[in-house]
Amino acid sequence: MDLMFVVNTVLRWAHMAGAITVLGGLFRAQISGLPAVDEYRHWLTAGALALVASGSWQFVQKMSAAPRGWHILIGIKILLGLHVIAVALLLGRAGLSEARRARMARGAIVSGWIVVLLGAVVHNLK
Repeated sequence: MDLMFVVNTVLRWAHMAGAITVLGGLFRAQISGLPAVDEYRHWLTAGALALVASGSWQFVQKMSAAPRGWHILIGIKILLGLHVIAVALLLGRAGLSEARRARMARGAIVSGWIVVLLGAVVHNLK
């Protein structure tokens, strides 16, 4: 087992943990009420940072030898992922009505599930 194997494994785990944290946090906010976001906003921020850092590393690693169709799918995945991260960071802001916050959370949850699906597709491209 070499060092790159360990680094790639840890960063893949960090990416999945960040996705679980952010998407799970948005889902919990939708179920239990949006004011609950204020209690775990720091976890959403940490999850978002983990996603960006580990996703950037994985992108650079795969970019040079990417299979056909990978670039368009990863582009869509990144854009939808940025939508999820932006909403997760914006939900705790003051000045947004509860109806708008609920609509934003629902949209981010849908985008998040699409990102998870695209991640599975992209990971299995040969």
